[in-house]
Amino acid sequence: MTKVVLDAVGGDHAPKEAIAGLILAIQRGYVTPADVLLTGPKDMVAQALRDQGQDPDAFAIHDAPDLVTCEDSPTDAMRKKPRNSIAVGIGLVKEGKAGSFISAGSTGTVVAAATLGLGCLEGIRRPGIGVLIHGERNPFLVIDVGANPQPKAHHLAQYALMGSAYYQGTFGEAAPKVGILNIGSEEQKGNPLVREARGMMRQLPINFQGNVEGVEIFSGACHVVVTDGFTGNVLLKVSEGCAEYLLRMVFGAMHKVGVDGGKTKQIMGEVMPKVDFAEYGGALLLGVAGIVTICHGRSHAPAFANAIKFALKALDANVNQHIVQAARTMPLPQADSNG
Repeated sequence: MTKVVLDAVGGDHAPKEAIAGLILAIQRGYVTPADVLLTGPKDMVAQALRDQGQDPDAFAIHDAPDLVTCEDSPTDAMRKKPRNSIAVGIGLVKEGKAGSFISAGSTGTVVAAATLGLGCLEGIRRPGIGVLIHGERNPFLVIDVGANPQPKAHHLAQYALMGSAYYQGTFGEAAPKVGILNIGSEEQKGNPLVREARGMMRQLPINFQGNVEGVEIFSGACHVVVTDGFTGNVLLKVSEGCAEYLLRMVFGAMHKVGVDGGKTKQIMGEVMPKVDFAEYGGALLLGVAGIVTICHGRSHAPAFANAIKFALKALDANVNQHIVQAARTMPLPQADSNG
């Protein structure tokens, strides 16, 4: 199944930027109109297509009249607004009408809808959001960045397995280096959760490197960095803010000292693809029975276009099959009342 579902009304700048991103993806040859299913209030989505000079009749729009706002919790969104664009989109994947779902809407609602609607893959207890970041020597994956803020040790161990399987299948790295984010490299460092998870990871069939400190991750110490969802989300947002700050400072200083505009543009062309989240487009919710891509809420058209490309690449790479095969090598503890 090559079709993708795009949440046309998810994100700070939707539906305008989501639809503009779709048109950009079509222009770049990533998809055709027939490959994409759109969800959102039908009239709103149709008007957004007209605003982009497109004929709405050329696109499949699945009506989702319940708009989710920033005031809605994931529980409220699912219970009180069941025909929202996220729930409808996940439903299309569950029904087999598409292979992937893409949204820049509420992360919590996407995680909840995907977990309940699609279910977890065989052997996986909790899904995790894996985001790719371009490091000094190679891209690296951070998992989790927000799906599970209070995981158990075996959840982190499963993230290590999923991250390794995903990286191997996507980048062809035979034995991706996996580390667990910690406050020091010494064996005794870390809280009880990290120490217990580290012991589990050492027993897994992965290339586990042990602890990795925050200062090491951008240098390429590991291909996969495992952490809880709270810490991972803080890491991601601090990294984005720091990168934007440094870019403003550096390019401002270059302008101030009179660096030639052409050279500045050339340098920006080298740097921006490595630090701009729009280049990858989105993060995968790993561990659910479908390809779910979560985009940044601030996404503009290029990010949506790249998210479509990213989702199709994940489908082609058979990401979930790699994860299931890896999960079968890991015996799970008996589930308690909290899963």
